[in-house]
Amino acid sequence: DYAGDGILILVGAPLPITDHARISLEIAERIREEGRQLTKRWSTTRGRLGIGVGVATGFVTVGVIGSDSRLEYTAVGPAVNLASRLCEEARDKEILVAPRTAELALREDLRPKRRVEIKGFRDLEEVFLLKPA
Repeated sequence: DYAGDGILILVGAPLPITDHARISLEIAERIREEGRQLTKRWSTTRGRLGIGVGVATGFVTVGVIGSDSRLEYTAVGPAVNLASRLCEEARDKEILVAPRTAELALREDLRPKRRVEIKGFRDLEEVFLLKPA
């Protein structure tokens, strides 16, 4: 789902995927790597481009919305909002990961990141950073 300058990638719907957290982080890494190449090529001395990624896990409501002339399959819910907020906070080349995703992914290259204030998520104690390979 494209929204402005962001892209929502939904892993695990409409068909469930057992290891969705691990797969979502692998997708995020590929986005970072491909994005690194594109932003290097498209940046100029007047405007430097960058890509930050946010990954969150949780239950969402999915379905088709729209009208007869334009239908769109999308997801809504707190996990979508959290991923979007993490993406907004991510610096260039950063992948910020929500605690539940980090817990499920079982990756050793996840490190606690600076405390960030995420709008709408006051109880969020910690955010993780997926280190580059």
